[in-house]
Amino acid sequence: MSPPPGDLFASLWSKQSGLCALCGKPMPSSRFDVAHATIWKKERPTFDHIIPRAAGGPDRPENFQLAHARCNKIKGKSQAGSVGRERT
Repeated sequence: MSPPPGDLFASLWSKQSGLCALCGKPMPSSRFDVAHATIWKKERPTFDHIIPRAAGGPDRPENFQLAHARCNKIKGKSQAGSVGRERT
């Protein structure tokens, strides 16, 4: 899911220094930071459940991290590790 602007997004963005929690590469902060809508679709930051909902992960702020849309999709329901984040 794409994160709406707000306190949780801003907090995670700051903690992660704008880097994807899954691959560690920079994420664009808005669609205007990339040249094309197709790139934005893949690179946009999304909320990722550290412990997936399918595995009983809660919808609580401490279970969220930001990840590129493509990285989040690749991770899917797995509990693959995150760069620089501890699981809760």
